[in-house]
Amino acid sequence: MRTITSLLLCFFLGGCANIATYPPVESGVVLSNPNSANEPVPTILAEVLLYAHSQYGGMDIIVFNLPKGMTPETYSIVSDKLGGAVPLTIDNQVAYHITELRIRGLSAGADVTFPSPSGGYEEASIRLTSAPFENWAVSDSRVWLIPSLTPPSPNILTSGNTIDE
Repeated sequence: MRTITSLLLCFFLGGCANIATYPPVESGVVLSNPNSANEPVPTILAEVLLYAHSQYGGMDIIVFNLPKGMTPETYSIVSDKLGGAVPLTIDNQVAYHITELRIRGLSAGADVTFPSPSGGYEEASIRLTSAPFENWAVSDSRVWLIPSLTPPSPNILTSGNTIDE
């Protein structure tokens, strides 16, 4: 009986895979994303920003921009997780921009635009993994050697509403 209970518990805990993409992608399978303020989204975003800050530098206080489709509550949760990081609200301010986030079960990927030492911006892809009852951690990253001169615009308005396209 204990074996059957254990198998059922594993099935129910692992049977539902979290799937989310930001900015949202409409398809026949996924018509809407879950609320971006729900875990593990804020934790993954915070891990990506901490990794980008530690590996690529560029500023003392983390200023960040999240992908389109994130709620103001998500910005607040990520800011708290980063110990007071500041959401980007002004064009052309030096910041880390997470331009895309993909979550598929216990693996995630994010594309980040970050300030370059040469004055422009560079892009990187960061992969994260997790396991049941373990924290999310960066497993791989790659900097793309395609410089960008202009950073993305802020995706959150100061009034608290996200910008939709």
